[in-house]
Amino acid sequence: MSGNANPASFSATGSASSPVLIIGGGFAGLAAAVSLSAAGKRVVLLERRSFLGGRAYSFTDKTTGDTIDNGQHLMMGCYHHTLDFLQQIGARDKLKFQANPQVDFLHEHEGHASFKCPSLPAPLHLLAGLSRLQTIGWLDRLKALRVGLALQGLNGNRARLSDITVREWLTELGQTERMQQRFWDLVALATLNERPELASADMFARVLEQAFLHTKEDSTMVISRVGLSELYTEDARRFIEARGGEVRLNADVVSVEFSADRVSAVLLRSGERLAVEHVICAVPYFALRRMLPDEVVARWAGFQQLQEFRSAPIVSINLWYDEPVTDLEFVGLLDAGIEWVFNKNAIIGETGKRRQHLALVISGAHAVAQHAKEDLVALAVREMERFFPAARHQAPVHAFVIREQDATLSHTVGTARLRPPQQTPFANFYLAGDWTDTGLPATIEGAVWSGQEAARALLHSN
Repeated sequence: MSGNANPASFSATGSASSPVLIIGGGFAGLAAAVSLSAAGKRVVLLERRSFLGGRAYSFTDKTTGDTIDNGQHLMMGCYHHTLDFLQQIGARDKLKFQANPQVDFLHEHEGHASFKCPSLPAPLHLLAGLSRLQTIGWLDRLKALRVGLALQGLNGNRARLSDITVREWLTELGQTERMQQRFWDLVALATLNERPELASADMFARVLEQAFLHTKEDSTMVISRVGLSELYTEDARRFIEARGGEVRLNADVVSVEFSADRVSAVLLRSGERLAVEHVICAVPYFALRRMLPDEVVARWAGFQQLQEFRSAPIVSINLWYDEPVTDLEFVGLLDAGIEWVFNKNAIIGETGKRRQHLALVISGAHAVAQHAKEDLVALAVREMERFFPAARHQAPVHAFVIREQDATLSHTVGTARLRPPQQTPFANFYLAGDWTDTGLPATIEGAVWSGQEAARALLHSN
């Protein structure tokens, strides 16, 4: 199934064996490359763009000089694989960890409330935190116990939940509309990037299990004190190159060629063709489908099902104010068109007086992702004025809108069964990415785990 052109030599300099080729320079690809490099394998990583980071990167705003993430990413203490990866490359100290789990909420009329968990063993800390949450009534707080009991009763078996939505599951467990709107919906949107009436309950149950049923530390929020690119890309690159690996930018793979049950070569947009021994493809599902010959897709259901996947968008609206609008680090907005506001000055530890940079996030943003920039900025300004009195007396001096149309896989009912494993039927071809079968939502943690798992599968096959 491969072409007739002679592929370029692709063997390690001074080595009898060829390096492992990794396609994609986001969290998944870099995690795979770091794992293999640590195990003594030489890797060559190909990234189509002129920078690393995949769908988790940052850049400099030309007007203000501030760093903007392509979408604000929150992590949690239960992101064990991610934290280990960052520790391995020497980047963990760029993170900020909460001492105790806490999330702040604002309501236009009822004001400020905190979901703040005391120092108690899990899951008692969750129950105590809910008991203090003033935006919901006592009856709703007691009914929330049913969710915890249901999670414990699942004992890891979430098969039935893959056929119902988050909304259906929570309603089945007696969670009132108010409780869902004022707590569970924001948690679901933040972790699944999909509306609760669309998202599958199995992934939500997995999130809650990981975050709240193990240790208190697992429930804490973790946030990068630097831009996403600075958090991990260059440290990972240095780790790889220090062990004889290579990272090639502007190396766009347009097709993967197969011979019998193996990958034989990859073709770059430049015309370069590389013969390969082992490949880990760590690109989004839609990019993978474009690389595969139709006759190869027809040979495996895991490839055929790629066409059934859909993406969920995220919209981020960055606003700058001359005078501070809030001193909260991040806060969820209740009954609002925007779910979260992140105070970038507070996150990076900036204490001097300067313009305040806020990042406002709309997850599962199907309804607004196509709206004009001016309309999105107007929405953000209206919501800021509703919730923050200090925003009513000043207009933002600058705004920057980011629409990530393919931010994550859309975790709709039945999607979990379609996600392919990291090891494919093709002997030397492996998959990585947050959309593969990780048992997790499409998060940074899922991406890192998939890359590490693809590396483990490759190492065990040799």
